[in-house]
Amino acid sequence: MVSRSSLEVEYRALATTTCEIQWISYILRDLQVQTDLLVVLYYDNQSARHIAHNPTFHECTMHIDIDFHVVRERLQHNLFRLLSISSNDQLADVFTKALHRTNFKINVSKLGMLSIHHLA
Repeated sequence: MVSRSSLEVEYRALATTTCEIQWISYILRDLQVQTDLLVVLYYDNQSARHIAHNPTFHECTMHIDIDFHVVRERLQHNLFRLLSISSNDQLADVFTKALHRTNFKINVSKLGMLSIHHLA
């Protein structure tokens, strides 16, 4: 799929994650597993977070209107909670983008990852 902006890519990822959360909740319900825990998603894109919480459409959402409805409805039904996180604290960035060496080492240590090539 070709996206027209980084916001569109981020929002489509949010919509995909929303669908996965719903699928897991259906599986747990079918297995009769009771859970009262609310899923919390930490998101570092403020624009995507604003669109998810804002009931009015913006010009930049014209290509992601279906995803907008999916995320917005699930947020309203309390399927999950969307919280912001600083990009510096976003641990997933170690897997998705080039980081400064210091940030890379900090994130790797937070994930508990060890180098298999490091001499003991």
